[in-house]
Amino acid sequence: MSQLIPTEERRRPFPAIGTIALVTGVALLLTYERLESIAEFWGGTGRYLLIALAVYLILWGLKQSLGAMLPGWAVSRLPRWNRHRMAVTGEGVVYVIIMSVMFIGSIIGRSNMLMLVFAMMIGPWVINGWIAFSMLKQTRAKRFVPRSAMAGELVSVEIEVENRKWWLTSWLLAARDEVAHTRDRFQASVLFVRIPSQQKRRGHYQVQFSQRGIYSFGPIELSTHFPLGLVQRGLVINESSELIVHPRVGRLTSRWRHDLWNAAELTERRVTRAGLFDDEFHRIREFREGDNPRAIHWRTTARSGELMVREYHQSRDQDLVLLVELWQPSKPTTADQDRVELAVSFAATITYDHLRQSRDARLKVVVVGSEVVRCDQYSGDEVLLDQLALAVAAPTADVRPIIAEVERYRSQGTRLVVVSTRSNREISSRLGDLTTHANNTCLAAEVTELAPFFVLEDDA
Repeated sequence: MSQLIPTEERRRPFPAIGTIALVTGVALLLTYERLESIAEFWGGTGRYLLIALAVYLILWGLKQSLGAMLPGWAVSRLPRWNRHRMAVTGEGVVYVIIMSVMFIGSIIGRSNMLMLVFAMMIGPWVINGWIAFSMLKQTRAKRFVPRSAMAGELVSVEIEVENRKWWLTSWLLAARDEVAHTRDRFQASVLFVRIPSQQKRRGHYQVQFSQRGIYSFGPIELSTHFPLGLVQRGLVINESSELIVHPRVGRLTSRWRHDLWNAAELTERRVTRAGLFDDEFHRIREFREGDNPRAIHWRTTARSGELMVREYHQSRDQDLVLLVELWQPSKPTTADQDRVELAVSFAATITYDHLRQSRDARLKVVVVGSEVVRCDQYSGDEVLLDQLALAVAAPTADVRPIIAEVERYRSQGTRLVVVSTRSNREISSRLGDLTTHANNTCLAAEVTELAPFFVLEDDA
């Protein structure tokens, strides 16, 4: 059984141990300051030891409380013995209140019956805490995540829990996993009903990532309140992982190739091609009826003993240089962030389509944001999508120096596509000369401008 809960909506049990330590430390300090007889009794070295004990209890209780409310807080710095958690459930709070009423009533009323009821009630409380602690002893957890995923894709994450105890079975263990991103944060949980001794059990939860970038996993918190549900014990395991979420890849419409990609055919250019018929050599195959005898490859024919011809295909693939300018103001709004994500998704779609549709054409991608990142087709689609996933927009992003560099070395048939998060007016004023060239395309990351050429999968 698995469940996803946003961090801000998650209900955490009451941190009992931390609260008790805080109250005890504060009570020691107040008692020491208010009662002169105690101060005189604890004179000399004993006075400083009492103050040190009170301060330690306050600091330790504060740390335990923060650890119960924020499991990911400073887990890597916690020693092994300090990763255990104890909290009181909602039912346990009511149980403690009833016990307190019984105890106070027996003291005030000098009633042995109420004291007997209090003693009978405290037994299940202690037993519940001891059994829950025993369930977590010698228990380990491990997480298995894929290296990468795509935004909007449903991903399965596995959690393996191992019970290393020799004879005791663990019951009702909940494994809670913290998942964090700069713009997203939630918690996933998997319930393990029974884990026999010396055995492992695997569970999984499914999550759909909404943001590109790096998602960090961890720590894993194992918890149980078996068998009575009064006290919850927890064990924080410093198991961390990372997953790269690629930007969404949509599809290019037919208008993209018709209006933009094939627009370069209107320009005059001379291309040197090897082979017959001004086409590119494809393969050598058997002679078929109707083939041009001039295409016979005599050397292969003599070697194989049958007629073989050279086959050519017409290639209109062009080299592509894709420049992505991720600009945003120093205090971006939601609309500014949406334009950045749209530009990255559009660039990822162009890259993905070019690598699969073009055979021999070269590809170069330059992302200009907080850093300038360069990739080409030899890097592979995985590396290209990784770089687009990790790209960060910045107010200092400027694509003009990169354009000047590209213009110096690009060939006549190379197509240049610039995708910018700036407005159309800014693009026209900054890149006015570039937009007039027939083999160049400058697009603003606006829904109205990209809609004719680009459709996200969710919008299809």
